[in-house]
Amino acid sequence: MNETSPGRVEGGGLLPESKRRSARPGPSRRTGLFVLLVFVIGAGFLYLNRHDEPEALPEWKPGPFDPPVQYAFIPEKSDCRDHLADATEDAEAKLVTCSEWTLHTNYKNGQGRQELDLTYGMSCAGVKADEDDCSSDIQLFDAASQVQIDDSYRQGVPLRITPDGHFISYFSKSWMRYVGWDLRAGQRKSISPRLDAETLNDLRSVNISPDGRFFTVAFSGTQPRLLITDFATGQTSTVPGFCRVLGLSQAAAVIAAKRACTDIGEDGSKDDTVTILNRSGLVTGEWKGRDSVNDLSPDGRLLVEVLASVGEDGKEHLVVREAKTGKVVRTLTLRLLSESSDAVGYGWLNNDEYILQAETPEPGGSFGYYRVNIRTGKSLRIRDLALSLGEKASLGNVRIKN
Repeated sequence: MNETSPGRVEGGGLLPESKRRSARPGPSRRTGLFVLLVFVIGAGFLYLNRHDEPEALPEWKPGPFDPPVQYAFIPEKSDCRDHLADATEDAEAKLVTCSEWTLHTNYKNGQGRQELDLTYGMSCAGVKADEDDCSSDIQLFDAASQVQIDDSYRQGVPLRITPDGHFISYFSKSWMRYVGWDLRAGQRKSISPRLDAETLNDLRSVNISPDGRFFTVAFSGTQPRLLITDFATGQTSTVPGFCRVLGLSQAAAVIAAKRACTDIGEDGSKDDTVTILNRSGLVTGEWKGRDSVNDLSPDGRLLVEVLASVGEDGKEHLVVREAKTGKVVRTLTLRLLSESSDAVGYGWLNNDEYILQAETPEPGGSFGYYRVNIRTGKSLRIRDLALSLGEKASLGNVRIKN
């Protein structure tokens, strides 16, 4: 029966009074109709706006990845670094402003495990005449490349790779902490506690032992500390009083570190003391160095420094020092190019060769990467690397193996 007006039915007749009262919706029925109406309107609103709130993506769980990473890079040009975070965003969204680290790998098509499980992560671009020779740039969306410290200051965050290209360390957007990643095993583990903007501002160095067994993260601030993580067990130990690591040897048997978190010591003088530790944090050597001392050799025997000039010849030099004592073993004159260039240290290729980049005198240019024999001083261009790898680069297994 369809109601057309109060008290009337189709055909013009009137209902008795008792029927008219019972025909009106009671309080409970009106409430039910109201709830139903709200539900329908709400469901329609959610349907029309279902794309405005995307579903949370499942956690990324990379599988085993056999090809070594040749290098990681941040592109030269990007809108990301010019974007200021919205002050209305929540703290975590505001903290990570860029995720631009990209992994460059070389491999044979169809050979080995390649289970990174990244959407659009890999495509084979031939690097030689053989179409099975592949090269891929894989953007690692979980790796932060820049963070917002406060409303006016942003800083980059490093990514590190072992010389064999099989272990990586980076600041994870999803975990909000530094992680170590064994690519071949497909395992990631925390190597730091959860970090906020203040703690990231105190970050001074991230390092991995050449064999990938130990990871370190060092902080300055009011409580300088060095975190050492055994990747096999996932256990992290803290060594207080150190705020920067200059390098780890195999199995972290030797660790070169600095106590001073600034260049100025307590007496107002420049403090460049280098301390040699074992992985338990015990001091085995200490000496006064210079701020340019850096990069411990894989065997833990040597440290190097790149100097713009020694004496009055105006040439650049590579100074090789004994790690435990600081004694100068040899000073090598750098001859990377026949034309003027600025040498920048990038780390050890092996126990006998050190990698340098030859930068142009003008900012932003590059003449390529070179390996320098620390015994003879002979330098050779690493032709498997392009002249320039991007705005920033972290080197792994630099030579393409066929």
